[in-house]
Amino acid sequence: MRRERTNTPLQALATLNDPQFVEAARRLAERALTKRHGGEDQAIDEMAWRILSRPLAANEKALVKQSLAEMRAFYAQQPDAAAKLISVGESKPSGKVSPTQLAALTMVANQLMNLDEALNK
Repeated sequence: MRRERTNTPLQALATLNDPQFVEAARRLAERALTKRHGGEDQAIDEMAWRILSRPLAANEKALVKQSLAEMRAFYAQQPDAAAKLISVGESKPSGKVSPTQLAALTMVANQLMNLDEALNK
């Protein structure tokens, strides 16, 4: 058995919303932040290497940083949503990273994990 390559809307719904994907994105975000001592810029680089096996191009990184800023602003205003997002899955967050920062970077990790390049390589 092998999984067929696809990029259907149903696959996108699964990879963006499935608890295992959300939990994996959170764990990756937390690991990247912890490994890079809380620096979001370096955490983005770490996640790109782990997901894409390459650094982000300058234009890609600018888009990712813009998305992170939007997510950070959203979760700063919606702390309950941040807490709900980072509680998805069986593993629990370590508590070393603020919930709003972790939620924002979790969404960025989720976006990177949903790229065709990551799903179809």
